[in-house]
Order: sequence, then structure tokens, then C-alpha cells
Amino acid sequence: MSRQDWHAFISSPQRAGRHLSSIGRGVAGSQADAIDLNVLQAFLERLNDSADATLLGSAVDLICGGYCDFVETKLSRLLDSLSNEMLAQQQVVGPGLRGNPIWDKTILGRLSGSLSRTHFVSRTAHRSFDLPENQLLAWLLTDLVRAVDQVEYVVGSSRLHPQLRSLQMRSEAAQNHHWLGSIPSPLRPTSEMIAAARRHRREEYRSAAKLATRRLELQANDREARWYTVLSLLAVNWLEPLNDDDLFELYVLLLTIDVIALELGFGEPIEYGLVTSRRGHVAKFECSRGSIEVFFDQSATTALGIRTMVQKVIASHSGISGSSRRPDIILRLKDEAGVRVALVEMKRTDDGRYVSDSIYKVFGYLFDYRSLGEAICAVLVVPEGVASVDSGVGERPMFVTSGSDRTDFVAALKSALRLH
Repeated sequence: MSRQDWHAFISSPQRAGRHLSSIGRGVAGSQADAIDLNVLQAFLERLNDSADATLLGSAVDLICGGYCDFVETKLSRLLDSLSNEMLAQQQVVGPGLRGNPIWDKTILGRLSGSLSRTHFVSRTAHRSFDLPENQLLAWLLTDLVRAVDQVEYVVGSSRLHPQLRSLQMRSEAAQNHHWLGSIPSPLRPTSEMIAAARRHRREEYRSAAKLATRRLELQANDREARWYTVLSLLAVNWLEPLNDDDLFELYVLLLTIDVIALELGFGEPIEYGLVTSRRGHVAKFECSRGSIEVFFDQSATTALGIRTMVQKVIASHSGISGSSRRPDIILRLKDEAGVRVALVEMKRTDDGRYVSDSIYKVFGYLFDYRSLGEAICAVLVVPEGVASVDSGVGERPMFVTSGSDRTDFVAALKSALRLH
């Protein structure tokens, strides 16, 4: 299988799992065929945190919506030529005369002793930038900083997408601009502000109005209107892994979820979770046969609540730091027979020697998790070229299969979870 095959499976209109790709580093804003809206709505409604749909919509919007291009290319031109107007202001000037003196007030001030002979009450002109279109720009920058801060809180500072980090830094710098910085950001832009920017002769203001309008739509008080905006945004836009290894991992994750739903007979997941630093399971299934939780890139402590052998060795020595490694996918099945665990590890390679080395690594996982006893098994998935030849699949602690061979992958997963 090639990247195109994995991409086609992931971006199928019949599955919304493309949104289980990371919100953090290693992804780029992309577009694909629109997801069936009923499928997308079901996915968003099953997110285990009610705020996740808004977070996902905001993150995808920030990366795909043109904000980064705006602050990198258009904002600097706009700051150099902000709209302004000259306003007359009455003030005391001096020593020396500036502006147009108001003689009656000057004489009265001198007679009363409030003005010295070298000062004047004068009408002077000053440049004002406090215009509706600039107020809109100030709000947009404040909103972008706030939105990126929210994403950073969820994914972690070290995992924040580089484009979002740049968006955050450039927006903060613009807020401190010597002209724009004097303009207070409104709590919410008015229709007058949006209209002033929309009809402005400068294209940069018109772009700012368009971007601000979309941010407002994502924050609408009307839940149905806000939900429609999120659906429209996520139907075609998604965060596509840049690296082929990451794309293959996402493919196998979605394949695993698909197989559990269909061939293993558990039906559609009752719950999803986004791939963020504070996540638990990314999918949960429940049916009359039991329940399965799917953990992606999670430690044994988070997913299973156990201490691994590596953690115990590190804890019993000084001068050693670190933690045990994490398998790509952990499946935890609970049914009448008890609890069983399957580890799914992915390696994008067709090198037989590297596959052999990977088998050794997976055995390391099995030993590390040996406190689970016989309730654990593993599946190693490579793109293609490997299949089981032994019918006694239930007797092995590990299975090696190809992501391109769905039938063999189903058999391996069933055996690993002892669902025959």
C-alpha cells in the first residue's frame, strides 16, 4: 500500500476518523472530500468532552482558515498604513505657541493665575487611530491570541503546532504596535466595525473583516448556528500528518476502529476522544458482548493503571531517569471472561531485518507488561508483504500482519483478544 491508499481510506466520506490525527506538531492544514454530515455529526456528538468539538473546530480553523497568511504577509503592510483621522483638541501649550490659540480662554486663564504668560490655550490637531476598522483589527488579534492559548493549554506548549506558535507571536507583537497598541480591544465587534472594514479601500481590512466574521460564527450564542459552522468547517478541512510514518499510524488506528466495529461486531463507538496531551481513550465500544477501549500513544499507567517492569527498575535505582516506552495502540477488552489486553505496534517498513528487530521490540513490551500475565497479546502491523501461515494462531503471544491484508489483520486482532 502507498500513501495514497492510506490517505484514501482515512479521508473516506463515510468515516470522520480523519479528525483523530494530532492537533499538535507534524500535521498540516489540508482539504479532502466532504464527510457525510450525519457521520460527522455523530462523531462530534460522541466526543467524550463536550468542549472538544469547539476545540477541534477552532484548531482546524486557525491552521486552515488563512489567519497565518494574514498575520505573516498582510498585517505588516496594514500596520504601516493604519486608517486614521485628524482631530482638533483643546489643550494648554507652551512655552511657545502651537496650533490655533483661543485668546479669550488664554486671557481668562492668565487673569485668574491658572496660566503663566508663556502658556496658551490652543486648539491643536492630533492623529487618532481609534476608528471602527482598527477596533475590529484589535479584536481579531486578541481573539487569535486567546484561541491559540486555549489550544496550547490542551496539547501542551512543547507540542503546539509551529504555525500556531507563529500566529500567536505575530499577533502579540502587533498588539504592542505603537499605533495599534493604543486602541482598546472591544469585548465583541459591532456591525459598524465589521462594515467599516468590509468596505475599506485596503484589501487587508477586507480580509480582516472576513476572518473576524468566521471567528464570530464559531462563537455564536445560537448553538445551532455555531454547530452548523463547525460542521461546515470540519466537513472538508482536516489536519493531515506530514510524515508517512504518522499517516500510516493514523491509517492503522482507523483500521483497528473499523475492524472492531464491523468484523468484531461491537458496532460504532459510543465515545471518541481527541489526540491531545490530556486524552484518555480515543474510542470506546460497548455491546452485549462487552466493552473495548482504544488508547493511542498512551502509557500503561494512563491506559491500564499498572506500573511496568521498566518503571519498577528505574524507581529502584538512583541516577536513572526516564519512563517506559509506549506502544502505538493499547486495546483493553472487558467481558464475562475478564479483562484482556492487546498491543498494536505499527512499523512502516518492507525491510525484513527491520521487521525482525521490531518483533524483538514488541517482545520487550510484552515483558514490560508481564504483570498482566496471560491476559496480554500483541500485533505488529507493517504495510504489506507479511501474513500468517500457521493455523494455530491462538497459541502465539504475538502476530505479525499487513495493513493491506484486512482479512489477516482481522484474524490477528481476534486471536490477540481471544474472540474466536
